[in-house]
Amino acid sequence: MNLYQLDLTAYSCPLPLLMVKKALAQLPQHATLVIYLNMESSADDFALLREQYGYQWLGCQNDGARQVITIKK
Repeated sequence: MNLYQLDLTAYSCPLPLLMVKKALAQLPQHATLVIYLNMESSADDFALLREQYGYQWLGCQNDGARQVITIKK
């Protein structure tokens, strides 16, 4: 299993969404991407990205200071 992490907590929308889209395009098939976002980013935007490209949504967690989204390509 290929597991990749992307810490985007320092960025505001729309940059995280664009950076995740680019990262997923470069990852091998069946790779898992764990994305760390600040609380200003919307998990809904990433859910729409997942639906648009057919990626698998593995979950979204909120640890109080950030959101952690996991997507499988």
